[in-house]
Amino acid sequence: VMVMGALGRCGRGAVEFAQFAGIAGEHLLRWDIEETKKGGPFEEILASDIFINCIYLSKPIPPFVTKEMLDRVDRPLSMVVDVSCDTTNPHNPIPIYSVNTTFDKPLLDVSTESPRPLQVIAIDHLPTALPRESSEAFSRDLLPSLLALKDRQSAPVWTAAEALFKEKSALLP
Repeated sequence: VMVMGALGRCGRGAVEFAQFAGIAGEHLLRWDIEETKKGGPFEEILASDIFINCIYLSKPIPPFVTKEMLDRVDRPLSMVVDVSCDTTNPHNPIPIYSVNTTFDKPLLDVSTESPRPLQVIAIDHLPTALPRESSEAFSRDLLPSLLALKDRQSAPVWTAAEALFKEKSALLP
């Protein structure tokens, strides 16, 4: 299993779920900004049985995988779980499908030249399926920053936030 965006909230949840399902160690590949900064496509995706995309797309990036890559007969990849669901974004890093799936029909077959089947799960807003857990996880992540508010002049999270605020405010007309 390969998780792209493994350090974000959704990515951490995907990693935790994979571990809960018994997938760990060398069978769980965790990628984030450092591993993707060179730009795609990424051959490593094809080497996994399951690819889970959890990135936040904030700017145009090269695709992670191409249709031509998926046509290979020797690819182990059989399932793409696109938590990000950027199907309507012209810079979608997984341009192999064009419609989202649903909870009632979660799987979409992807047509390839490979004899190995490939399916996509692309349920828009999938992270909201567990709102309580999402809220609790977000609260756990936010609490240390809120507790550091009393030291906002020196706490890195608050000094960085202030610097970013000033930088972006300076761009306003």
